[in-house]
Amino acid sequence: MEREQIETIKLTILKNLKVFWNEHWLPIFSLIVLVVSCQLFNWTHSGFLYLPMFVSGWLVVMFALKYKSENSIFPSKKATKNMQKNSSYEMYTVLRVYTNDPNFQEYMQNQEYFHSQHIQMENRVMDHNLDIESQIIFIRKTEFAFCYHLLMDQKNEMYFIGEYV
Repeated sequence: MEREQIETIKLTILKNLKVFWNEHWLPIFSLIVLVVSCQLFNWTHSGFLYLPMFVSGWLVVMFALKYKSENSIFPSKKATKNMQKNSSYEMYTVLRVYTNDPNFQEYMQNQEYFHSQHIQMENRVMDHNLDIESQIIFIRKTEFAFCYHLLMDQKNEMYFIGEYV
């Protein structure tokens, strides 16, 4: 019974080592070549060893950067997109449209009219669990009578949020 357990443990360890070697043979080999060529260079000071040191060092650095980015504290764009799908937070562009025209809502679909207004834009993360209107700061400009808040999402769809007088 004990021999069978030992054999199964040996087989699983060998299987795990083979899987690890199949996935990581190039960075391991590059690291070994880098260490050996650096040591040989220290002993001989031969210019022939510059090429293996450079190539293996470059490979080691590239693999290190690859693994760092995959297991990073700061997630990549792909990871942040997956996090956004699972969370209540989403990135929006906040448009503050300042105008003196009280009929802005009627004509805002007209692109030329819309772009003729004074517009401030900022990117902001919004929490869908909270009131959207309260998350946008109202900034008063005394030269304009009206301020309209619009949100634009990642799909370039616009949402009307509020009107301030």
